[in-house]
Amino acid sequence: MHVSSSWFCAMKDILWMSLLGLLLAACSNPPYPRGGIAELYPQPPRPELRTAKLADRSISFAEMAGSGSTPILFVHGSPGDWKAWARYLDSPALADFGPRVAVDRPGYGGSGAGSVMPDLRAQAQVLAQLIPDGSKAVLVGHSLGGPLIAWMTIDHPEKVCGAVMVAGSVAPDLEAPRWYNRFAQTWLARVTLPAEMLWSNEEILPLQQQLRRLDQQWPQLQRPLIAIQGEKDELVDPRTVDYLESRAPKQWLRIIRVADQGHFVLWERPQIVTDAIRSLHCS
Repeated sequence: MHVSSSWFCAMKDILWMSLLGLLLAACSNPPYPRGGIAELYPQPPRPELRTAKLADRSISFAEMAGSGSTPILFVHGSPGDWKAWARYLDSPALADFGPRVAVDRPGYGGSGAGSVMPDLRAQAQVLAQLIPDGSKAVLVGHSLGGPLIAWMTIDHPEKVCGAVMVAGSVAPDLEAPRWYNRFAQTWLARVTLPAEMLWSNEEILPLQQQLRRLDQQWPQLQRPLIAIQGEKDELVDPRTVDYLESRAPKQWLRIIRVADQGHFVLWERPQIVTDAIRSLHCS
């Protein structure tokens, strides 16, 4: 039986596409709750959905009032939205902080869907404006949110009490584009993958270059940073925290390795993250 080369190429593309879908399924379907405010918070307290004009961007975020004065700013990964932090916004253990803000990063959710900002330092400058002047916030970032809170901490120490990085994508040598990032640029990917995954790929392709810029700035860190890393993480190499130990000033860095967890430690072991946040409560 004769099989044409065009048929073989088509089948190969379909196979690659299937593998790509499996590899990215975890990113596109993370285990956090979905739905509107009424579904996520059937009983009070409930956060308020707000929008702020920051530079030339319209940034959407959810804000939960608190009884204290220290704000918390939560930054999601790629892709994602503010709902990644829904259970942290109504966590009783964090109620004695100030306002808890979970942002839709530029390009996601209500913050200009599709208009991503691959320049991480520039994006961090935008997000830092969510912290009121005169306040010092605790920053919490997951995955690609990790380098963003790192930039905010380094560039705006006057606005930062401390930072918690969960599975942060910060090690340049461990964040080179993978085969599926290249494949996601093909015509087949563009007509098959969800739009959010294509937007995410626009951030991931230049990530290594962006992280090399951050690499030069780690010695300037002057605020406490807690890095939480699952040792079974298949998306962010667990050796990332070894890299951090080699670059960040030791007096400001604390590493928490979680032996039985992967990339979703923030949802599967939230107490670890909550305890880390509470340890940075500003006086």
